Amino acid sequence: MHKNLLNGLALTMLLTACGGATPHITVVCEENNVGNSIVKWETKPAIEGYVKVFASTDPDDIPEIRPVATANIADQWATVVTDDPAKRHYYTLLFNDKYRVRVATRNVNVPNVQNFRDLGGYPVYARHKQVRWGMLYRSAQIDLAQPATRDKLNNLGIRTLIDLRDTSEYSRTASDTLPGQPRVVHIPIHAGNLADILTGIDRQSIQSDTVYRIVERINRHIVAVHASDFRRMFDTLLDEDNYPAVIYCTTGKGRTGIAAALLLSALGVNEEDVMDDYRLSNRYFDIPAATSYAYDLPTRSQEAITTVYSAREGFLNAAKDEIERTYGSVDDYLRRAVGLEKEDLKQLRKILLTNEE
Repeated sequence: MHKNLLNGLALTMLLTACGGATPHITVVCEENNVGNSIVKWETKPAIEGYVKVFASTDPDDIPEIRPVATANIADQWATVVTDDPAKRHYYTLLFNDKYRVRVATRNVNVPNVQNFRDLGGYPVYARHKQVRWGMLYRSAQIDLAQPATRDKLNNLGIRTLIDLRDTSEYSRTASDTLPGQPRVVHIPIHAGNLADILTGIDRQSIQSDTVYRIVERINRHIVAVHASDFRRMFDTLLDEDNYPAVIYCTTGKGRTGIAAALLLSALGVNEEDVMDDYRLSNRYFDIPAATSYAYDLPTRSQEAITTVYSAREGFLNAAKDEIERTYGSVDDYLRRAVGLEKEDLKQLRKILLTNEE
């Protein structure tokens, strides 16, 4: 039961003790619908003993004084009951008082918002670091007019919302600039007219295989045309005062998926983990809830709509292939098209990567 979850959400980060063979420890953490955290782990090879779980609302300071949970390592999971579900909690798992793994929930339950998740925790092997938890999130569309949504964002300490939706997808309201709310930075990225695509599906003139090609073409267009807009996104993220921040679009998987992939690549996260993060939209975006209107459509049309809202590997690979065809590599695209210099990358990594070696 644990294996599928671990394969989909794997996070590995070790702070080892001196001497002896180091086990490979994989840990995942998810928030349930009442705000408690379920922590699961695997060790290879299997080790005996106990694991202690320490918690804090500060991702950079988790005192190992009093554990909030303990378990036998062989149990492979533990439930952490939080005293205040409104707050974000971060954990250190200490295996046999020797091996440490720092983790937090990938998903965050934000009222009225889908696909909201933390981009922290991904390892950067070349630098023996990981992406910091609690600094940068990705999400589907966010409506600041909803009080419960605003309260949760404030509890997370969010300072900046980077909205990648096109101007036709949102209307400016007073909620964009009200005091005490996150600042909204609008960086419109045109990604085709979703309404036209859905209309074509509804009329059965667009089927699943055609939709697949349309989304691939859109993603190639995004990286080819919007490099300067991604530069604006990076400029926002190069300012420490803008954190914690959220990047979002309508579904949180298209433009946001590409933006997150470029960002994680700039930080040095490997391609496999970048793709794993992209695919998580299939887990955290509720397609049936977003497409309930399609239940009366023919099966082929329902399949086409599901394709539109899915995070298929081929969609992200289409953007990557376009980048490599034109620039040779993602690194060269970030340097030549987006305009990130060495000092920019150094500053970004200083902000978003852990300090421990």
